[in-house]
Amino acid sequence: MPDREPTGFRICPACGRRAPRHVTTCRCGNALPAEDLSPSGDLTQSAEPKRRSTPALIWLLIAASLVGTVYRGWWMMNRPSRTITIAADRNAPDSATTPTAPAVPSPEARAWDAAANGKDATATPAPSPVSPSAASAPAAPPASIEEMVDRVMPAVVLIETTSGRGSGFFVRHDTLITNVHVVQNDSYVTLRKNDGSTVSAHVESRAPAFDIAVLKVATPSVSQVVIPMASAQSLRPGQEIVVIGSALGTLQNSVSRGVVSGLRTAGGATLVQTDAAVNPGNSGGPMLDRDGEVVGITTMGYRNAEGLNFGVAIDHARDLLEGRQVDVGTQSGLSDIQAQSRGSESDRRHQQGEEQFRGAIGQLAKASTEIDAAWTRFRSQCYKTPISGNYDREWFAVMVPHALPTDAASGCVSYYNSLTTTINEFHGLMRRALGEARRADVLPGTMRDVLREKKLEFDWER
Repeated sequence: MPDREPTGFRICPACGRRAPRHVTTCRCGNALPAEDLSPSGDLTQSAEPKRRSTPALIWLLIAASLVGTVYRGWWMMNRPSRTITIAADRNAPDSATTPTAPAVPSPEARAWDAAANGKDATATPAPSPVSPSAASAPAAPPASIEEMVDRVMPAVVLIETTSGRGSGFFVRHDTLITNVHVVQNDSYVTLRKNDGSTVSAHVESRAPAFDIAVLKVATPSVSQVVIPMASAQSLRPGQEIVVIGSALGTLQNSVSRGVVSGLRTAGGATLVQTDAAVNPGNSGGPMLDRDGEVVGITTMGYRNAEGLNFGVAIDHARDLLEGRQVDVGTQSGLSDIQAQSRGSESDRRHQQGEEQFRGAIGQLAKASTEIDAAWTRFRSQCYKTPISGNYDREWFAVMVPHALPTDAASGCVSYYNSLTTTINEFHGLMRRALGEARRADVLPGTMRDVLREKKLEFDWER
């Protein structure tokens, strides 16, 4: 059997030359028979060439590919969402509450979705929002006021001296801060801690200019809780502030809260003004910011002035401890505000004295009306002669020497004596009311106006 090649050529049986399969006559002139596949798969000769099936095969492949693409797109859209678990800590175990990232669709699914919704499949999809916890672990929430106070409370102490009690706080395991006016002239004081234990401390240094005293404990403990020092310069009006101290010298480690009312300067000292409640015994205690760091030392408050309290900036104490402040002064740097407070106290005393004076004169004016009625009866029945002199009330003449004749009481002696006794008592009450008003710094013009209003203007000092 002649050799055949399964390529595009066949062998001429006459001359042995290779001829293309589509040629029917060899160059030697011999007619080449047509080819066909036998049932066994071998090439055979046939009288008519068989039609090639390549186009049908191509269409079959295209249809299969389209069906596969459609199925794959349907499966991507309807399959269960896959999530990627991202733990906040790589070493943390998986849990049901671990945040998950959203599933990212494949390019085929995006193309299928775009075609279904009439969108541009080539457009870049918007990035999916990612939970902050997927990028990094969430920051720990700030401690509550209760947690902060509980943390610093062991660092605040009650200070007992020979002259009274106050407050103080540890800034180092062996060092405390308090006020000069708390320790006064004592060289040693007793510290009563929050747990009830006591320890002795000596006064290492005093800075009267800032009302700051530095104490050193005799037996320091390395486990002693201390309060870190911040800076008052970073404070802003309205910022929350916490004050801890021994209110009234007996209510140890009382806590009050308020806001920063402002920063003041007095005699070179920076003061923190606050509306937090401060009582005697709070002096020397810490003023804390929201993070539990001390920003001021409670120094003074004013009675009858609600919400007006001050603490000296902790910056001065840090300068003293670190040796940057050497001029501690000999007089209190708070003298400016204290002088102003004395003026305010004088104003309050003046106002209270004026109110009391007006009340006293009002009561005496009612009593004078009763004397008016008694005098009217006396003038109509006992003495009808005109009286010389000009008085707000005619009976004031009884208090003027020689204003009435000696026989004015003839025929009415007992009545006249009773009337003059009442008038003299009234005179004494008026003198007392005027004396109290002067001691209360009530202005003379104010007293004159009140007396003139009640028709009681007279030289009551005679």
